[in-house]
Amino acid sequence: MNKKLAGHPPEAKLTPKTGSVDNTPYPGQRWKDNRGQGVTVTGASVYRVKFVRDGYEFPCEMPTARFCSEFTLVETRTFTEWRDAANPLEKTRKLREMIAARREGSK
Repeated sequence: MNKKLAGHPPEAKLTPKTGSVDNTPYPGQRWKDNRGQGVTVTGASVYRVKFVRDGYEFPCEMPTARFCSEFTLVETRTFTEWRDAANPLEKTRKLREMIAARREGSK
């Protein structure tokens, strides 16, 4: 009687191969697919990547290994550059200014 092995062997690596550190997606990066359509990464982990396609409002998600094989990196920014560009406090300040200006204009 043969014993069937279920699952992964003990020496198997369960983390996907992502290549070099430069090809690992992180939030704020711009990537493009083989048709040239751009995407923006909104979240990433070792196993999954969340992104939004240009012109499509709903988020998409796929395994990191598949994402790295189907998409190419377009623009590289450090986390600090991305954080400064997507500063929520600055966005909130601008929205408050717009609301205050509209309220003054409607008086």
